[in-house]
Amino acid sequence: MQLEHLLTDEQKAIRDMIRKFVTKEIMPIRREMEEDYSLVEGVLQKLLELGIGRHNGGDEKEGHKQDSNTTQAIVCEELAKGDAGISLCIPGISGGLVKTAERAGNKAIVDRFGPAFSGNRVSYGCISMTDAAGGADTENPLLQGRGISTKAHLDGDEWVINGTKSWPTHAGIASVYLTVCTTDPELGEDGIALIYVPPDAEGLSFGKPEVKMGFRTSINASIFYDNVRVPKEYRLAKPGVDAQFFAGMAGTGAQFHSATISLGTAQAAFDIAMDYTRERKSGGKPVREWSMAAGILADMAIRIEMTRGALYNLSSMLDHPEVYGPPSSPQMVSKASATKVFAADMAVWVANKAAELMGSNGISPEYHLEKYLRDAKINQLWLGGQQVSRYRVVRGYYDYIV
Repeated sequence: MQLEHLLTDEQKAIRDMIRKFVTKEIMPIRREMEEDYSLVEGVLQKLLELGIGRHNGGDEKEGHKQDSNTTQAIVCEELAKGDAGISLCIPGISGGLVKTAERAGNKAIVDRFGPAFSGNRVSYGCISMTDAAGGADTENPLLQGRGISTKAHLDGDEWVINGTKSWPTHAGIASVYLTVCTTDPELGEDGIALIYVPPDAEGLSFGKPEVKMGFRTSINASIFYDNVRVPKEYRLAKPGVDAQFFAGMAGTGAQFHSATISLGTAQAAFDIAMDYTRERKSGGKPVREWSMAAGILADMAIRIEMTRGALYNLSSMLDHPEVYGPPSSPQMVSKASATKVFAADMAVWVANKAAELMGSNGISPEYHLEKYLRDAKINQLWLGGQQVSRYRVVRGYYDYIV
């Protein structure tokens, strides 16, 4: 899909800058980064110095303007070509959780946590969402909040939180934890509470980082809440409104971001396969000159192009809520989820086919394809997996809102 006529000069400049950055700063160390997190932090710090990931606190003169979803898609897709975990980090280090509080009009949260994301050093935000008990029940829209097991109750001027979360990204290293709670499961969506928790809160503790097949450059660990107390003003908004923000984050924003990572990962796998089949000879000619290999490469290209079209169409829709509705609407949640499901399946398929074309070399670290093969799979598993995402898809086509 050709996007040139749709992009601004600034977006093209950002894309070119990120491509050069990935080539110079990520590609040479993408294997080593999986074993040494200090290298990951070094890359993120360099991105911050370029203005990528810097929270500008509403001042567009500071850093690059990245509020456009299309610009975010460009940045995250290009970074995922180098490393999926780096791409995953961008919303987390750019003060996305503070921006959410800004949109909700919660000055207490902005004042308390905003400064950490406006400085010259990398800070992380964490969405503490999936419960250890029930897992994807937290994200399942059919349960309407009744599957959330982490509970919060108001005691005077403080929220008291108890529960355990599994697999949150940046657990143990974040400057703020947006915690998905319920005040009462029987209240359904009115019981959903999004509460911001500082890292030094008494009763907050963390498990060891998870050992994973893919996304090794991002940190995941369990989070334990044992009578954790925070000021009542650290709740994002109020009953009903928190549920809408949660739908926008988990149902649209996260699905959109996941699709950008899948696209970048698939493009990287395709590029490796193209180079390999050009250099590798069979029967005296390049492998890709044989019709069977050419057909496989064509099918890979077709799937990538269709995904890119869907993704950037979605980004344009998200940039025009006055036409398509807010991110929390069932229709936009549906569109984002459909794009995520298609992109995740596409990336796994493309990476698998690349490995088939490369034979045993496809699983050799020397060629790097095995990294993208590992990274592609996670997008099918998180955010409730492909089946829960399909629940989100179909609800957008119902004639009523459950």
